[in-house]
Amino acid sequence: MYNVQRIDFHAMGTDFFCIAVEPTPDMFDSVYELATDLEKKWSRFISDSELMQLNNAPGSAVKVSAATIRLISEMQNAFEITDGLFDPNVLGQVIDAGFAASKDDDAKLTNWSARAESNFGILDVEVDQTNSTVTIPIGVGLDAGGLGKGLAADLMAIRAMELGTMGIAVFAGGDVSVRGISETGEGWQVGIQDPAESGKFADTVSLSIGGIATSGLGGWLSKAGDSHIINPKSGLSVKSVITQTTVVARAAVHAEALTKISFMLPIENALATIENAGAQALIFDSNFNRHETTEWKKYK
Repeated sequence: MYNVQRIDFHAMGTDFFCIAVEPTPDMFDSVYELATDLEKKWSRFISDSELMQLNNAPGSAVKVSAATIRLISEMQNAFEITDGLFDPNVLGQVIDAGFAASKDDDAKLTNWSARAESNFGILDVEVDQTNSTVTIPIGVGLDAGGLGKGLAADLMAIRAMELGTMGIAVFAGGDVSVRGISETGEGWQVGIQDPAESGKFADTVSLSIGGIATSGLGGWLSKAGDSHIINPKSGLSVKSVITQTTVVARAAVHAEALTKISFMLPIENALATIENAGAQALIFDSNFNRHETTEWKKYK
């Protein structure tokens, strides 16, 4: 029998838990420290986080960590593969939609002192890999949001495997990153929440390596009842016939970006866009009808 252990903790505004097969000594300490460190680097509710230093210093080359350079690169990649439907340059719209404060603590606010209007976007952000600097143009305000949680789960899983753990599943709210063997010695079995009935699974995904993300419109609502998911084309909270989307991709960070764009498209277009990006999806509409990409069943 394998030695299987679990750790639970709260970070980045969500509940994490990690299940590890044959964890090495101090592995859980290391992945927990990584999660909390990434929160300090990427949170918009921490005024001196690396991300908010960038947002509040337009035009300046700000030296940042390798993790933040990876985050910015993933943001740009997600924008390109979704043809702009996923856009992290929505900080102003997020604030205006009623999400300036942390859902964990109303006293923690987003302080974007350099807010301005411009036509610059995420692809205008300059990343200097050699000098480890990032330069954000005026008017660009980046929000790590769910993409940051997905990337954090991926980086934590990678860290665990680098330390010699045989297998790991990192759950970060609706995002999951898996690597290595599960407790059965086979693929990881990840249940997908049933949007029609709390506490039940609508399906189960079997995956040996990669990422899964599930997003729904009811995950975080403003006081006015609007969704936290912003349509970058309109700048407003999304309205959609889709109630929940699950995407399986090569990494949780990619799955997370693709779930978000589904709420901005007709269902058939969303399925086609996700599949064209090399991922698979299960979508539930507002009547809880299932809609799947053509190869969704390969993960059964």
